Amino acid sequence: MNSKCVLFFCLFFSGIANAHHSRAAFDLETNIEIEGTLVELAWRNPHAYVVVESIDEKGNPVVWTFEGHSIAGLMRNGWTRSSFEIGERVVVDARPNRDPEQSFGLLNYVTRASGETFYAFSQPQESAPPPRRPIAPSTDFSGTWRPILDLRQTLIGGFEPPTDWPYTEKGLAEVAIFDINDDPGLDCESYPMPRITRFPYNQRWEIVNGDIVITHEQATTVRNLNMAEDASIPASHVPDKNGYSIASIAVDGSLVVTTKGFAETKWGAERGVSSSNQKVVVETYRLTDGGYGLELTYTITDPEYLSASVQLGRNFRLVQNYDFNDEPCDPTAARRHLQFD
Repeated sequence: MNSKCVLFFCLFFSGIANAHHSRAAFDLETNIEIEGTLVELAWRNPHAYVVVESIDEKGNPVVWTFEGHSIAGLMRNGWTRSSFEIGERVVVDARPNRDPEQSFGLLNYVTRASGETFYAFSQPQESAPPPRRPIAPSTDFSGTWRPILDLRQTLIGGFEPPTDWPYTEKGLAEVAIFDINDDPGLDCESYPMPRITRFPYNQRWEIVNGDIVITHEQATTVRNLNMAEDASIPASHVPDKNGYSIASIAVDGSLVVTTKGFAETKWGAERGVSSSNQKVVVETYRLTDGGYGLELTYTITDPEYLSASVQLGRNFRLVQNYDFNDEPCDPTAARRHLQFD
């Protein structure tokens, strides 16, 4: 064989190797599911690419790139250049990269909100369950909302009174004798308002007879937000740790909730900080990320414990098909760790 032929075959097989590269970078024994917004469908040979912008567990945007089949391979599975619209919500199933720092996977399939699914390499058996559809966005604040927390917040955050709050003398005196073992939660008491709004578990929001009803996971608290026009606190209301909430939709579409009618409550403002019957809480909720996110900011005013108002907040993301855990709190388990302190 002459040198020109040798050169030709070397270049030919080199091209094949580059076009059909190794799958060693992917964990072919594992599946991941990413839901997000389609930002690119790169309809190119030798491999098409699907790019999706998602939100990670910390609430940060992450752009995922998924490698698909060749154009001919995708078309055999029913794809066309216009199968998807940029900006639509999709669920992607893929094989992840072996390097967890790489937001790059090998595409299995993409499912649209309609349930229509496009497979990259192979079709499933007819008996296989249908893939999950993308979550429909919330337009009225209803849905199940999961707080966005990082691991550090979950494990060690918020176990002492805030150090930067403007306390009155009464507030300072209470903070000075703080003891974590005085936490009412150790007796299985649910967090009061507004602490329950930042409780690190899911919240289910439902529209019931025009009002918003909020049920909290891992707690007995159920809040009713009175949405009636010109609503006021009824004479029958007995002051308690959660108060009476009146809500309305502002001009900018945000939900504004004002809660009064509180009873004096131990640690009713924050851990180690009690609250009086003069406490007023104003919450503002905004739908974000096209209805897939929820932003909360709230203000606490209580002249007995605080010399000025304080503001806190939390962000949430919409989750689907989540069953609440209804296992009750056990006082023995709540205090068990104390034997090791």
